[in-house]
Amino acid sequence: MKHEAFPLPLDATPADAQTVEKLRRLLEQERRARRDAEAIAERGLRELYESQVRLALLQRITDFANQSNDFGAVLDMALKEICVHMGWDFANAIRVAEGGREAVACNTWYAADPERLFPFVEVSREFTVPRGEGLPGRVLRDDHPHCIDDIADEAWFHRRREALQAKLLSACAFPISVGEEMVAIIEFFSSKPMVDKDNILLTITQAGTQVGRVIERERARAALLHDALHDAMTGLPNRVLLDERCRAAFQHLPADRTGLAIMVIDLDGFKAINDKYGHHAGDALLVDVTGRFEAAIVAFQQSSGRAGHATLARVGGDEFVVLLDGLPDPEAAERLAALLHDVLRGPTQVDNDLVNAGASIGIAYSGPVYDDVEQIRRDADLAMYEAKGEGSGRTVTFTDALGTEARNRMALERELREAIRDKQFVLFYQPIFALGGDRRLMGYEALIRWQHPTRGLIDPGAFIPAAEESGLIVFIGDWVLRQACTALARLHARMPKGSGEPPFISINIAPQQFLQPSFAQQIQRVLAETGVPPDCVRLEVTEGVAIIDADRTRQVLEEIRDWGVRTSLDDFGTGYSSLSYLQNLPFDTLKIDRSFVASIDDPKSRNIVRAILDLAGSLNLSVVAEGIESQDQGRTLIEMGCEYGQGFHLGVPLDEKAAFALVDERRAA
Repeated sequence: MKHEAFPLPLDATPADAQTVEKLRRLLEQERRARRDAEAIAERGLRELYESQVRLALLQRITDFANQSNDFGAVLDMALKEICVHMGWDFANAIRVAEGGREAVACNTWYAADPERLFPFVEVSREFTVPRGEGLPGRVLRDDHPHCIDDIADEAWFHRRREALQAKLLSACAFPISVGEEMVAIIEFFSSKPMVDKDNILLTITQAGTQVGRVIERERARAALLHDALHDAMTGLPNRVLLDERCRAAFQHLPADRTGLAIMVIDLDGFKAINDKYGHHAGDALLVDVTGRFEAAIVAFQQSSGRAGHATLARVGGDEFVVLLDGLPDPEAAERLAALLHDVLRGPTQVDNDLVNAGASIGIAYSGPVYDDVEQIRRDADLAMYEAKGEGSGRTVTFTDALGTEARNRMALERELREAIRDKQFVLFYQPIFALGGDRRLMGYEALIRWQHPTRGLIDPGAFIPAAEESGLIVFIGDWVLRQACTALARLHARMPKGSGEPPFISINIAPQQFLQPSFAQQIQRVLAETGVPPDCVRLEVTEGVAIIDADRTRQVLEEIRDWGVRTSLDDFGTGYSSLSYLQNLPFDTLKIDRSFVASIDDPKSRNIVRAILDLAGSLNLSVVAEGIESQDQGRTLIEMGCEYGQGFHLGVPLDEKAAFALVDERRAA
């Protein structure tokens, strides 16, 4: 702005003129400073306003992203908000596919004037470009934003013709990343130059970060859901997901409820591998078995176009389940079971060894008799246990007869648990005599009976097999051991001193009980607590113990014999490799099985008994013959030189009071 000079009076001197000029210059400097300050303030207010508008934009996008779990909806909203804020004409979203090798438009876009932009919108909604080609392809290759100042100058831009028809001038594209991974690309187009690129870069980068967080949350939720429904080790569906799929498959069955099967698979020998090599080896085996099972299922489904759908799940430990639905015929599951057995025939390398694991498979088919899928699962489980009882590598399909037998067995097991809890067992004692001479009472064998609340007194043959199969024999055996020793201690306490050699107690020990890691310590504890003399306790074990682990059997027998406890080999001659057991295991007594005594009139049986007696004599072992039922059997055994015997002919099993009264009767006689 031009200012006129100040007028001077006529009598002004040159000094006055200089003063006036100085004042004028100062005034002009003040005016310029004020104008600069006003310009700075105006620019600051404008920048503040633009910053607030940008922050408001980002806040809207952030709020929407935080409230929504739908990535598509958040992306759609962000594209529109950015275009409106920047005054741009078109925005488009592209997803990253094929592990970062392709950019694929996903039909998420915004157009300020759809009618004018229609040709360009159509080619932008759905396209695929490889890494490095086109605008999104370059962003994918370089992992940073790219801009186009004039589309007409860029022949490489693959939608150039349609963009120019829509009168679009400039463009920019930005990556959206989650961590180090690019997951999407957003591109924008304008009919005007895109100015202030620093502001554009800042705004869209921050908006893209908020959009990317939606994907992060989606992935986190998906990972949590996957972990909740899948086995962490094998990646297979777990029990929860299997239950869900079983219920859904059952609901879609036809009216006759056919076409579905459930297979329960339990690995044979898995515990032994775990115990020998460690849990890391067991885990490696499970992963290997999973891969083999998956390959078998693929082969099964490829073998027929109507093989149905299969879901393989790991439901815990070494147990797998296969759900088969849409089956073409009633034998399909058996064919798959055969394939599963086949793929397990080859060994798995564990550490430096090769191990084999078979499988026991139980199958149950759906049908009109089932009201829900859990009943099918239960029956398949019963069939699997039946297969396991038949040996390794077996398949059993559920039948009504099997169901009745299994349910009876389960009911018996339940009652046995109640009997242990309610102390329904009692001990009877069968006397053991010296044969020949005065037939002196030597001791007793403790024999368990079940005092059932409704069925009365039950012999052990009716429940011991079920107790052994269920593992309850360990608890029952410990109870027998303590009760028998306590009873013998009571008998010894009431016998007068000097009344002769006190009777012993012979106690049967089940293999599962003997193989408990703390078995020897349990014997020592019972001896100490009851005060019974160790040399009056005889533990009877069968050859089955040695079959399982001969080395450990020898160690345990030697340990308890060092305390004075005697040991007997029960049912001698009915197992395998009996002579090798006698050579390697420290026994004091052999018990001749009742089957040989019952047929002692047969020359073959008599020769076997004679051989046992001769062998025992050469090894300095005493012999007890079981099951002497007649005077002739007893006389024959005496003639053959058998020292001791027991059986109904000599004395039946009696309760504690009646059995121990025999000691008083013999002493009185």
